[in-house]
Amino acid sequence: MGEATSALGDRLRDPAVPHTVEEIEKVVRGFSMTVEGMATGVGGVTEWLRAAGHAGPLSGYASVMTERLSHIGKELARLAEAIEQAQKRAS
Repeated sequence: MGEATSALGDRLRDPAVPHTVEEIEKVVRGFSMTVEGMATGVGGVTEWLRAAGHAGPLSGYASVMTERLSHIGKELARLAEAIEQAQKRAS
């Protein structure tokens, strides 16, 4: 998944590859969903670490990362909404 996302980033960076605003919106929504899924996964890792007796700095750091990923996912969703609204105004 990471390699595919990186390849997509390279493709988006290439000015020779045409994109529509709708495509960009869909990409950003996909990024949002991916990051939210990552937040859920890291949250699971955090709980596992705590259950396995690794409470403290390690599980605390994982918990912070869960919160940050969740925040980023929500911000990406807001960006997708803004792109969608801009597209509607332009049409």
